[in-house]
Amino acid sequence: MFFYFYPWNRIRLNAEGGLRIPFSKYFKEVLSMRKFKKVLASILAGTLVLSNAVPVLAAQDSSSLPDGTAYLNINNSEWSEFDAEWVNAEITGDGSYTVSMTAAEPQNLSQFNALEVVNGESVLGTGAVITVDSIELNGEKIELQGSSYTCSADGSGVTTRVNLYNEWNTPDATATAGDDKHADCRVAEGNVADATACLWTADQLTGVTSIVVNFTVSGFGTAGGPAEAADASDAATEAVAHLNINNESWGEYEAEYVDATITGDGTYTVSMNAAEPQDLAQFNALQVPNGEALLGTACVLTVDSVKINGEEITLQGPSYTCSADGDGVDTRVNLYNEWNTPDATATAGDDSHLDQRIAGGNLMDATACLWTADQLAGVQSVEVTFTVSDFGKNAEAGEAAAGNGEFDANGEFNVYIGVQTAAYSFRNAWNDSYGLGTPEFDQITGWNGNDEVVRTGTISDAVIKGNGTYTVSLTGVDFADDAETLNLLFLSTDIPLDKGVELTDIKVKMGGKSVYDFDTAFQDPDTKDYIKALLINTYNDGFKADNEFAYTLSAGMDIEVTFTVSGLAYDNPDAAASGDTAATEATSQSTETKSEAPETTAANANAEASNGGVSVGVIIAIVAAVVVVAAIVVVAVKKKK
Repeated sequence: MFFYFYPWNRIRLNAEGGLRIPFSKYFKEVLSMRKFKKVLASILAGTLVLSNAVPVLAAQDSSSLPDGTAYLNINNSEWSEFDAEWVNAEITGDGSYTVSMTAAEPQNLSQFNALEVVNGESVLGTGAVITVDSIELNGEKIELQGSSYTCSADGSGVTTRVNLYNEWNTPDATATAGDDKHADCRVAEGNVADATACLWTADQLTGVTSIVVNFTVSGFGTAGGPAEAADASDAATEAVAHLNINNESWGEYEAEYVDATITGDGTYTVSMNAAEPQDLAQFNALQVPNGEALLGTACVLTVDSVKINGEEITLQGPSYTCSADGDGVDTRVNLYNEWNTPDATATAGDDSHLDQRIAGGNLMDATACLWTADQLAGVQSVEVTFTVSDFGKNAEAGEAAAGNGEFDANGEFNVYIGVQTAAYSFRNAWNDSYGLGTPEFDQITGWNGNDEVVRTGTISDAVIKGNGTYTVSLTGVDFADDAETLNLLFLSTDIPLDKGVELTDIKVKMGGKSVYDFDTAFQDPDTKDYIKALLINTYNDGFKADNEFAYTLSAGMDIEVTFTVSGLAYDNPDAAASGDTAATEATSQSTETKSEAPETTAANANAEASNGGVSVGVIIAIVAAVVVVAAIVVVAVKKKK
């Protein structure tokens, strides 16, 4: 099994309640580049699935349950296993059934809990509906907050799901799953838009010892289809832009919103005014429901200005437009999204339409974080002015993302040193979560318990100005109270892959000692766009055996990697073995970057969950097994006035 980094922007949070992650990509850097607990606290968005190969996270192990078995997927606030007895039900036809959970100790529940049926979309049929009749919490029948709805888990068309309490989902009248476009969100009668994903209230999440759910199955054995999908009239018919602003608790708050109806090319303004100041979450966006159809798949929304608390801020780079969660339905502009970066190769839907685009320039110059992390605190108002261009224009099938630019063999490029210690201190790849443009990229980030700390020392990256030999390094980094070994060591570059450029003669030194040489770069198999050379990867047994060498990290140990670049159209006579580097000094007092940012990245402006969703990350039983929670982009529903 090969574990390495998974780009957050490939995570998909769908309308029905979870993450979709292509199984061809392994989850790799969930712990790697960000502390598990911090990621977990911010980004969990329901049941998490690695494609359809890994069972969903729940205290009850559903992996061995027979097809057609209804069970409760109940998660505590720690997203951990707990001792409980479970009563499941075999669905054999229309009728009434009961499932239950009785815990040994009271549990505080998470924001995602559901009733699910193993392979239910096949066994029950895509037109079958499960209707929750009653719920008992701790032996007391509760008042349901609305009617339930049925969908496929994560929109995959495999597991049937009924959300019992899911803060991140709402029923989507337009949702479909699978190439057959069967009805995915459905109710037995009435309108699916009237249903709710939260059948109980938030204050009922605490101290839960038992749950009993009584439900009725109808339409057993029937198949859904386009004609049976939820009423299409519920889909947005006007292109209304609104702000999706989330507080750090991912909860509702009182606020007034001003939306804008987009009728063509031009300039528009949307805003949010909260009754009380809010500390914002790591995901906030400008969105247009059903915008990809109403605006066109090539239409671009460009953020001109942002005011926070009435003061115009300096944008950290240009914005970019994409479809929300890559599903090709809602149009999104990320305003502050720590888990995404623009992906020049992103597409959405079977038509492979243009998904991420900008009005001019290079997409990779854009950023998903238009403001800084310290501007998340105490926000009472947000005002965004933006310009719409190419209204009504659709991208051609298979069209590449706009503004990708052509490879310039006479251009300048960058090579960054990346690392992860055995204690999960890290520096990510430039185009990964917590990459270029984030504070974490300008330092080695470590941990004191759950608190983020800075490993002092100097990071030196290389600016590639022609063919030649270059050096990147970590100098004097304080590993004294960290770990003795590395999980990962790599070279992250913005050099496009498969353009004839090569990294060869790679030499690794630690503490001034030559420890290993690579004749040619070992390309990270999950990085398809840029050269990324793996030097150490303890998650892959074969690779580890091939490049295993003896070293022990220590306080102030230098790590140096020298390499030769070839395949560009010109030579750099000044690029000698000593390296032509640009330093980024990382200290506990300062995160100021001194590295020369590439002209093809968001750093020139001082630098994107989500179908939303490294889908956020959950890792179950870190010591015992690999379980992933990805960093997702979560959309919380806010109270509008």
